[in-house]
Amino acid sequence: MAKAARRRPMTLMVISPIADRIHMALMTGATAAAMGRPVTFFFSKGAVKFLSEENRTGIIASNTMPLATMDAMLDEKGIADSALLLDGLAAMEARFIACETAIREYDIDPATLITRPAIEIGGLAPIIEEGEGGDWLTF
Repeated sequence: MAKAARRRPMTLMVISPIADRIHMALMTGATAAAMGRPVTFFFSKGAVKFLSEENRTGIIASNTMPLATMDAMLDEKGIADSALLLDGLAAMEARFIACETAIREYDIDPATLITRPAIEIGGLAPIIEEGEGGDWLTF
């Protein structure tokens, strides 16, 4: 029997701390994962705060709406909010990496990182290597 072709990976570089950009990255990754593609998120710069419950208060939408308000509005309209997308991405085994440099830059205690999906702490070299031949998007 022939070996199944490897699906091209998708790497999403999330650097903006703007809630609607993060939400769009999560939606894009969830769609790609549902289509069977291996998905890796690399959260860096101000976006790394999204992965820490203690540091999310500074995450706002482009219309200055706080993340929690945006998520409640999305949920009310039947649109997947951040929590639902994170849970779905965990179930589809998407990989989440928090940039080690950004964690230091924003004084984030790694113990405050969310646990579902599991968050790895790492740098750029492994994702560049593992994302070879795939698609790359930056949010």
